[in-house]
Amino acid sequence: MSSFLPPNAGGLLPYFLLLQSTLAIGHSIICYTGNPDAAMKQFSGPLKPTPQHTGLSARLYGLKNIYTGLIRGYAAYNITNPQVYALAQASFVGVLFLYMTELFVYKTARVKECMFPFVGAGGLTLWMWLQKDFYLPA
Repeated sequence: MSSFLPPNAGGLLPYFLLLQSTLAIGHSIICYTGNPDAAMKQFSGPLKPTPQHTGLSARLYGLKNIYTGLIRGYAAYNITNPQVYALAQASFVGVLFLYMTELFVYKTARVKECMFPFVGAGGLTLWMWLQKDFYLPA
């Protein structure tokens, strides 16, 4: 089992990046194989699209999850690479941007569906910012 885990870099961030990668790729599978309405439940706000969701929107969201999952997985195993670290952090900022605009601008999401992305992506963005000097010494 330990051969699948990222190398020990002296902290927990690589393991959380690997967890986030696994969750993102797992949700991609749901987006591609499941009911589009179930896969896109987080976008069921007051101005949700009509018809609510199409297979295309679910697959596009699944594709976004695939590449963010791959970026985060790669960062988990290459945590000391400054470019990969920045790209992984940007993937969390992108999630925050997506859900903030869907909640506040487009109103296609509701607060309760946005809490997990806000806490997860916001927390990991902050964590990566605070730990940058630890993983990327000058």
